[in-house]
Amino acid sequence: MSRISILVAALFLLLFSCEEGYRTDCDECYTSDDYDVVVKIRYRNSEYVPVNPVVTLFDGNINDSLVLEKHVITDPYSYISFNAILYKDYSAMLEFTYDGKEYITVASACPKVRYDETTCEEPCWYVYDNVLDLRLRYE
Repeated sequence: MSRISILVAALFLLLFSCEEGYRTDCDECYTSDDYDVVVKIRYRNSEYVPVNPVVTLFDGNINDSLVLEKHVITDPYSYISFNAILYKDYSAMLEFTYDGKEYITVASACPKVRYDETTCEEPCWYVYDNVLDLRLRYE
């Protein structure tokens, strides 16, 4: 391999190997350290409307079976959010029927925060990894 190929490969490894994202959404950035940690649960998909969807929220891993909340969703176009604790694992499971078949989707997240001094107009606190995406990606 040439040196340029090795350099390009090392650069890609360096850029994409970090755990925390480098993009900061300035609309969701807090200038003071008094902020709420909110986890959002996404289950709405524009391609289908699930029948009888039920979302179960777990503290930690699903295998631990520590249920925090259970939501029977009456409006499939709504969303769920809840206050969370930083650096704590959360998992969620969505059970629903679509075209006569039963589906189960799962997701997990561990909300984290970082201080960003350069991206937005003012230095701010940015909460990331706070979305549980339960949307069905394929059948």
